[in-house]
Order: sequence, then C-alpha cells, then structure tokens
Amino acid sequence: MRYVIAGFGKFGRLAYDRIGSAQPDSSFIVVESDPGKIPSLPNCSSINSDVTSFLLDNESMLSEDIVIPMVPFHLTATYVLAAGGHQTTALPPNIEARVPNPYLLNENTILCTKADFMCPDDCPEGETCTVTGLPRVPLYEELALLKSPDWTVFIQRSFQILPGVGGYPFRDLKNLMEKIRPGLNLIATACKCHGTVTAVKTRS
Repeated sequence: MRYVIAGFGKFGRLAYDRIGSAQPDSSFIVVESDPGKIPSLPNCSSINSDVTSFLLDNESMLSEDIVIPMVPFHLTATYVLAAGGHQTTALPPNIEARVPNPYLLNENTILCTKADFMCPDDCPEGETCTVTGLPRVPLYEELALLKSPDWTVFIQRSFQILPGVGGYPFRDLKNLMEKIRPGLNLIATACKCHGTVTAVKTRS
C-alpha cells in the first residue's frame, strides 16, 4: 500500500511512524511546501510542493493511493476550489445549530465534533465511544443530512488507518469533485466523530 502524507509536521511524522511500524511493507510519498520540513526517510519519496497542486497535476498518483491530510486547511475543499469554476461562499445561516460542538473557523468553514472532551490518541473508532461507552451515529452520516434549500451536500469520508491516523483513497477525492454541479454546495470531510464543512459556490 502507498500512502501520500499531505504535510509533514508533528502529525505527519506520527502517521509515517505508526504506519511504517504496523505495515513495514508500505511505501510513502510526503508532500510538504516548507523545504525545511522535507524528510529523508526509508521507503519514502519526499516532494517539496504545494499539496493541492501536487494532487491535481501529478500523473504518478494512483487511484488506490491513500491520502492522509495533515495540513492546516480543509484539503478536500481546497482540491475542489483549485480545479477552477468554484469559489468559497458564506455557510447557510443556521448551520451552527445543526452540527455537534461547532467551531466557526471563518464565514465559509466550520469544524464540528461528537466529542466535548479530549479524545484519546489511541482511539480505535469502534461502534461505541471509547470514552463514554455510548453508541453513536457516525458524523459523516449526520452531515449527509444537512439539507438546506438550494444546497447540495458532498461527503468525503475519512477512514481510520490506525488509531490516530485517518485518510481516504485518492479515487474518492476525484469522484467527489466529478459529482459537483453548479450551485451552492457543502463539502465535508468527516470520520465517525470529527469533521470539517466548507461552503462552495460552483459556477455554471
């Protein structure tokens, strides 16, 4: 399996270490825009590049490659925006009341989480919450129900690779972008408990 680690700060390194230890036959591509953070590591190709540009333009990317977003922005939405024909727009006015524990990052992006506590770093993302022991409806399912007049919701599900590390196949990212049509769209990336939602207006 090949993993594309998008951003190589503290958590990018954590992803490399954990996957490399648990899956020693894995290979990696690290994409980092800061030349001072470019690593030299076993089984790893390091590329000094803007992550979004790399994903859009690099012909060496395979559909089955697993993208692990470790950048301080909403990679799914940025990928869509960079393709052209899209722009950020204001979120629906009632969205904060419709997502759990919201944190408004700016007028077009909101963070949300099922947890009102610090999640353990080794959470296995099971059927019940590791901390409370209670069953939970996955956040990606809840966000898919964010129906608003004139808005369409698109969900990029993040899958747990190992405790503390999540990502998605590159083909899922490409498929999501191909589905977007002109109008007002909510683009969300979410696992079972945590998510990011960005409002995007797509021109005809």
